[in-house]
Amino acid sequence: MAELVMVHGIGPADESAERLHADWVRSLARTLRENGRGDLADRLADGSLSAEMAYYRHLYAPYVPQDDWDMPLPEAMAVTGEEVAADLIGNIRRHASDPTAQAEAAHALEELHAEVGPEQGPYAPLRMFVSMLGRLGPIARSGFAALSSTGLFHLGQVAAYLDDERVREGAIETVLSRITPDTRVVLAHSLGTVVAYEALHRLGRPLPLLVTFGSPLGLRSIVRRRLRPQPLHSPAHVKRWVNVADRDDFIVATLRLRTLFPENDAVLERTRLVKNRNTDPHAAVEYLGRWQTVEPLAELL
Repeated sequence: MAELVMVHGIGPADESAERLHADWVRSLARTLRENGRGDLADRLADGSLSAEMAYYRHLYAPYVPQDDWDMPLPEAMAVTGEEVAADLIGNIRRHASDPTAQAEAAHALEELHAEVGPEQGPYAPLRMFVSMLGRLGPIARSGFAALSSTGLFHLGQVAAYLDDERVREGAIETVLSRITPDTRVVLAHSLGTVVAYEALHRLGRPLPLLVTFGSPLGLRSIVRRRLRPQPLHSPAHVKRWVNVADRDDFIVATLRLRTLFPENDAVLERTRLVKNRNTDPHAAVEYLGRWQTVEPLAELL
């Protein structure tokens, strides 16, 4: 019966639940120790503070490309992938800390809009977006689209969650199945914040704390038409929601997530800003290495 439930985001197909759990717990424990909470770090390490990873990546098995030429997505999902990719480039254009990165992203969007047309076939636009993602500095350094197949699978995970009800319901049920009356905190990263948001709206018991980081909840391709329920509002049984973002995290759509929610929403707090390493500012372990992310959990537990 886990006190802490962790919800992962997008990632490689061969990244296991055990590896994710170990990496997250190790990063959490290190940050707790560095900030004078060795007691909690010890409890995490010896298992007396129980933590479980809500793992759902196996649901994406049908969408894993076999090589750089394979296209496992149906046409509708490919269109969703294009929308998400355009949003990611737009994120860099809007709030990257490096003006050069902003300019490169703006140029990339202009280039893509000029070159992509229906006459090139249904999958050509997505391939062009993946190629462009692999060349943009902030995304290239992260390895998000190091290979065409890698970028396609990362975008495909978002598209599959939004367009394949089997994946969506399976991921939501995975999260809900890990939450018990003993659960006090849900930690969610990347696409996992979308899964947690939708799952927690179905939760029928109180949850003291939700912490989200590296969240795409503000992406137009996700929020405007796809997120459930609409309009945006905090899950009814969540007592406190802390969101954390790095302005150079290309997955983060807005540094002011709170402004997308009703003014009288007293659960979601103003976004906490952190500075992760430039090599991969979106990485979960980067966020878990920041006290701004871990402090709410330490305060509660």
